[in-house]
Parts: sequence; structure tokens; C-alpha cells
Amino acid sequence: MERLTKIATVLGMAIALSVFILFVISIMPHIADQINNRWDEVTIPISEEELMKKFHEAESYQAFVKKYPDHGRYLDLDGNGGRLELQVMNFETFDTLRLELRYYQNDSQLREEVSCQNQLLDQYQQIRGSLSSQFIKNVDCLSGKGLIAAPSLLTDENGNLVPEPSGPYIDAYAPACGEGTTLHEGICIVD
Repeated sequence: MERLTKIATVLGMAIALSVFILFVISIMPHIADQINNRWDEVTIPISEEELMKKFHEAESYQAFVKKYPDHGRYLDLDGNGGRLELQVMNFETFDTLRLELRYYQNDSQLREEVSCQNQLLDQYQQIRGSLSSQFIKNVDCLSGKGLIAAPSLLTDENGNLVPEPSGPYIDAYAPACGEGTTLHEGICIVD
């Protein structure tokens, strides 16, 4: 009888061990998947120097710093990269130009966004991506005159096209069409 008890105990332990092994084998793919997902989320934070190097390489950053050397700067690091904001303001008109560069470490992408706020005409323009550097180079957003809708056919004394102002306060402007002319719907008409 004693022998039968030992056999039953050993057999019970073998069955329990077999069930435990089958359980572990069945959940192993799920555990491996969870470990893989967690591993992908873990990234080594990028250093401030590496992040600033990536920002300095951006064409929009170079254009902004060259055109506006006296600008404000704000750097924000996070676990997935960081954000750099460069901003310049006309303190008489409160017009602002802002460049935001955002680097995402998990996909190694640098995103660029330029925004221009004109207080006089209550205009807000925003450009993202590849046109950011061209916008910074070619648009004078801090002059207080507002962004131009289209160039007129008028030229100044140097032969440059004179822009037509646009926006809700267009009547506040008195574009010079010249003597003996009037402005009608954006076109100078000879009287």
C-alpha cells in the first residue's frame, strides 16, 4: 500500500508538471510578443547636443538664424526627441514669426513648421514641411503691412513691383496709383 501511495504521488506530480509545462508553452508567444512591444517602446534618450545638431542641419533653421540673428529660442527635450522653437517679434506692431522644429527619435523624422501672425490685418499663416525655408527667406511677416495677396502692376522708383495690401482693413491703406488715377477693385484706373 505504501508503494501505491508513492506511485500515486509521483504520478500526480508528473501530471501537474506536465500541465504546468503545457501552460508555459501556450503563453510563451504572448510573453515574447509583450517583451518585444515593450522593447520597441524603450529608446535611449537623445542628448541635447545631438538634438541641436539635427536642428542646426535644417535649412529652415539656417534661414531663420541668418535673417533674424536676434531671435528668442526655446528648447524642450522629451523621451522621444525634442522640440526647438525660434521666434522673433516686431515690438511696435506685435507681428510675430515663429519656427518650430520637432524631432521624433522613433522614426528619425524632423518636422518643420513656420507661422506668421500679423496683428494689423488679423492674419495667421502657417507653412509646414519643404516650403518652410522659402517662406522664411521670401516673406516679410514683421513689417506690419501684412502679407500681400498679389503684386500690382505698379513699380517703385527702383523698378520693383509694389505689392497690393490685402485683408479686412484694406481701406486703411491708401495705395498710390498716381495723380489722375483712382483705385477700383485693386486696379488703378486713369481718370
